[in-house]
Amino acid sequence: QRRVRELLETLDDHCAVYHQILKRVWPAAQRDIVYASHKQQLDIQSGEEHPSWIVCNVSCDHPSKPESDSSYTRASIEVVMFCQTIGKGPSRKDIKCKIVYSASVNPGGWAPSAAVRAVSQREYPKFLKKISSFAVDHVKNSPIKF
Repeated sequence: QRRVRELLETLDDHCAVYHQILKRVWPAAQRDIVYASHKQQLDIQSGEEHPSWIVCNVSCDHPSKPESDSSYTRASIEVVMFCQTIGKGPSRKDIKCKIVYSASVNPGGWAPSAAVRAVSQREYPKFLKKISSFAVDHVKNSPIKF
């Protein structure tokens, strides 16, 4: 089964609460998470730095998805990602993006420690490649805005 994410509530222009069903990794039970996600542009400008973004995802409870009603094992997360554009130039080749990412994931319930390590070692590089590709694809045909 693929990952499924559902918007539960929009709290404001920067924050929303989501329910996400995670892909099952055999032999462990399938997991889900409920989390608040806050995304905001920061005004840090000095030298060749341009506006930056920060995203924070933190597990929370939501009345529409109580853990007791879930047929999944509830995981919990604390994730922070900071993205900063660096450089000036006439082309995209002159621009770089610095990403700082930190994640703490408690899979909840029982999961073999060897399986958790194996999944982490496999999924983390995949995530980095995926987010890098997404960023490049998202802006490759867009004009430089600074």
